[in-house]
Amino acid sequence: MEQEEDRLSNLPKIILHNILSKMPKKDAARTSVLSKDWADTWFTFPILYFSDDICTGTFPQPRADFVRKTKNFIEHVKRTLLRFHDKGLAIKEFDLIVNNIDVRRMSKDIDLWLKLVSESSLEVLDLRLPDGPHQDEEGPGEGYVLPKGVIEGKSLTKLVLMGGIRVDPAFMNHSVKLFSLRVLSLWAVISGHEKAIEHLISCCPLIEHITLKCFSVLIPRRGIGNHIPQSDTDGVMKSLSMHGLQKLKTVDVQGIQEVYIDAPCLENFNYCAGDFDAPFKIDLDRCKNLKVLDLLSLTSITITDNWFVDLFPKFPFLESLKLDNCKMSDRINISSVQLKVLELSNCSNLKEVNIDAPNLLSCRFCGRVGDSEPIIRFLRSSSQLEVDLQHTMHYLDLGNLWKFLQNIKPQNVLVLASLSLFIVQPTVDAVTPVVFQVPSPPPRIKHLHLRSVPNNEILFSSVLNILLSSCCPATISLTWHPYFCRKSFIEFFYDKLMERKDDDCFCSSTDTKCWWHGLKDVKIRSSMKIEEEVDLKTMLESLPIRENINFMLEF
Repeated sequence: MEQEEDRLSNLPKIILHNILSKMPKKDAARTSVLSKDWADTWFTFPILYFSDDICTGTFPQPRADFVRKTKNFIEHVKRTLLRFHDKGLAIKEFDLIVNNIDVRRMSKDIDLWLKLVSESSLEVLDLRLPDGPHQDEEGPGEGYVLPKGVIEGKSLTKLVLMGGIRVDPAFMNHSVKLFSLRVLSLWAVISGHEKAIEHLISCCPLIEHITLKCFSVLIPRRGIGNHIPQSDTDGVMKSLSMHGLQKLKTVDVQGIQEVYIDAPCLENFNYCAGDFDAPFKIDLDRCKNLKVLDLLSLTSITITDNWFVDLFPKFPFLESLKLDNCKMSDRINISSVQLKVLELSNCSNLKEVNIDAPNLLSCRFCGRVGDSEPIIRFLRSSSQLEVDLQHTMHYLDLGNLWKFLQNIKPQNVLVLASLSLFIVQPTVDAVTPVVFQVPSPPPRIKHLHLRSVPNNEILFSSVLNILLSSCCPATISLTWHPYFCRKSFIEFFYDKLMERKDDDCFCSSTDTKCWWHGLKDVKIRSSMKIEEEVDLKTMLESLPIRENINFMLEF
C-alpha cells in the first residue's frame, strides 16, 4: 500500500491537480496532510475557493470574535494570493463567497484580490457578494464596483457575478474584448447604465451560455444628484437585445420585460417574467434551431391555443417544452412530431389538454390546491411514453383523486405513469373521515409516491381506502418526515397491507372484486443501505429524516 501511495505521489503535478479538481473541496484540502508531496500539490493547486461562512462560523456570537475571524479571513485570502503571485503560480479558478462581512469595509481588499488573480492567467471567476445595497446597515449604497481589470483578462472563459456587484457605466466606453469567454452568469447584479450589460455581452464573440437574473438599474433620485437602485419597475432592466453571437447555445433570463435574440445556434431558452405585471415580449423568431423552451410565471397574458399552433412551425426542432405557473386558456391542443418532453406545472384555468405527439417520451403534469381535474388526452403517443403526475390537494378533496386519474386518456397510458401526491393537512375541525366508494376498477400505475399525509390517526384508514381505491400501484413510497408523514402512518400502512383482511377491502359490491383480493405479497425496502431481512420497526428507527420507505406489491 505504501508503494502505491508513493507511486501516486510521484505523478506529474498537472495530473495530481486534475485529481484534486474532481474531489469535494473539503476532501481535497485534507490531502495536504498525507505527505510532503501532497502538501506541495495542494499549495500549488490552481483552483482557489474562499468562503467567509467557513471562517466566521455560526451566529449569534460575540462581536469581538466576529471581528477577529473577519480579519483572519481577509488575511488568509491575501496571504494565499500573494504567495501564488510572488512565486509566479497560475490561478485557473478563483471562487469568492462573502455572506456575513460588510463588503464596504473590505472593498479595497477585494480590489487587490481581483487584481492579483487577473494577472495569473485566470480562466474562471466566481464572485458572490451579499444581495443588493438595500441590505447595507449604514444606508443605501451603489454596491461593489467591479474593477475594469477583471474583464480585461484574455484567458477568462467563465464569469459568474452574484449579489450587490455594480457594472459601472465606464464599461460602455472601455475597449472590452472577452475573446475567450464562453459562460457569463449575472445574478442580482446592479447595472450603472441600461445598456451596460448588453454592451458587455456584445464583446463576447465566442459566448455559449448566458444567465441574466434579477437586475437592478441605477436611476437618478429626484432632486438629488447621486444614484440609488430602485425596487419598482423603473429600476429593472426593461429590455435586452442580443445579436451577432454565432456560438450562443443557452440563454436563461429572469425579470427582463422584453428580450430580442438573433442567434442561429441557440438551442435552449429559459425565461421567467419575474415580479412585473406588464405584458412581456420575447422575440426568438430567428433562432430556428431552438430545441428547449422553458417559460415560468407568465401571468400577465393568457397562453391560448393559437400560441401552440404558431409555436411548432416557427421552431421545427423543438424537442422540450416546459410551462410553469402560466395563465392558459381552458382548452389547448398540442401537436408536434418532434416533441419529446412536455411539462405543464401549476397552469391556471386549464381544463382540457389534447396532445398529438407520437414521439413524446416524457410528460409531466403538476397540479396545485384548488385546481380542477383537467382532461389530458393523448391522441397519439409513443410506446415508451412515461407520464409523471404530481398533485397537491386538500384531504377533504381526496375523493377527486379517482376523477383526476380517470381524466388521463387513454387509460392504458397510466401503466407507465407515476403519481406523486401531497395531501394538505386538514384543519382541526376537519377530523371526520371521508367516505369513498369505488365506482369502477382503479387504473394501474407504476409508482405511487406519498409526500404528505394527514397526521391525525383517525383519518389513516380513510386515506388508505381512498388512495388504494383510486389507483393500483406496483410500488408505493412514503417519505418519512415528523410533520408531513409520520412513522405512525407508515406502520399503520404496513400493518394493513400485511394483514389484508377481507372486511378492509375496497369492493363496492359483491359482484366485482377489487385488486385487494389479488395482492399476494408485500416487500419493503429503504433508500438507506439496510439489511433486507430487518423488520419495519428497526428500519424506521435507523431511518434519517426525508428518507423513503418503499413497498413493492406482488399480485
